[in-house]
Amino acid sequence: MESLEGGTKLLKYKKGSKAIKISIFLYLILSVSKILAGMFAQSEALTADGWNNVSDVLASIALMIGMYISQKPADHNHRYGHFRAETTAALLAAFMMAVVGIEVLRDAFMKLWRPEAQVIAPDSLSMYVALGGALILYLLSRYNMAIAKETDNLAVMTAAYDNRSDAIISIGTLIGIGAARLGWLWADALVALIVGLLIIKTAYVVGKQAVDSLMDAFEEDKWQEIHDRILEVNGVSRVTDLRARYHGSAVHVDCIIEVPSSLTVAESHDVTDKIEDYLKGFNGIERMLIHVEPATSRQNKS
Repeated sequence: MESLEGGTKLLKYKKGSKAIKISIFLYLILSVSKILAGMFAQSEALTADGWNNVSDVLASIALMIGMYISQKPADHNHRYGHFRAETTAALLAAFMMAVVGIEVLRDAFMKLWRPEAQVIAPDSLSMYVALGGALILYLLSRYNMAIAKETDNLAVMTAAYDNRSDAIISIGTLIGIGAARLGWLWADALVALIVGLLIIKTAYVVGKQAVDSLMDAFEEDKWQEIHDRILEVNGVSRVTDLRARYHGSAVHVDCIIEVPSSLTVAESHDVTDKIEDYLKGFNGIERMLIHVEPATSRQNKS
């Protein structure tokens, strides 16, 4: 059983790691292509989109390192393992995105503030690069989302959301370039400004999710599902306290249950074993700590 669970974890890690590596490879190609094409075509929006992809490369590398560290076994100084390295990496990725977003905003403001600098419409090459980038990022988002749901991997889920927002940004870049080519030269810089704002918004969403996880926040609907599932186990009279939290992608649960006072210690222990077997893997649960009390008429704390 232990080796089977270990093999499943390793398989999930390999799938998640492969997804991040594919993201890094594609983002490297896109960032170089967009920055060079943006400079050649004189498109502020496409150049900003390219720098946005550079931030994604840095963020993806941070996430991959976090995933690697999270696989290290527990040691004398990390009794619960290193699962939260994955969450910490997501927080670091959010910080990197925010820094790039602020830089893009600054450059766009400078361009809008000096309209005399906008004298040439972007070359048509920039439109083709933006369109190709949007298509690639949309497909990458679908792939990463599927892997994230299969593996319950926060790092890959973060990458999937980022891919989707980047695809939208590329579409916006395409529209801005098209408007500039029709004569509205300021549209290119305006789209660059919007790109910067979207980068910062994505950084906020990813950062908030990571901070919530580090502060042991847990979805109420999942908490209720775990609570109800425990009550389905034969021998459980009541759940008097239940707490759940994330350690990376893994969920750890602490609970207090009441069982009939007529049960022996051994029989009560059998009930806890049934609960662990029944909930193992449910909603990402990897570890449970269960305290047993005899059933009483006390008010339910949960």
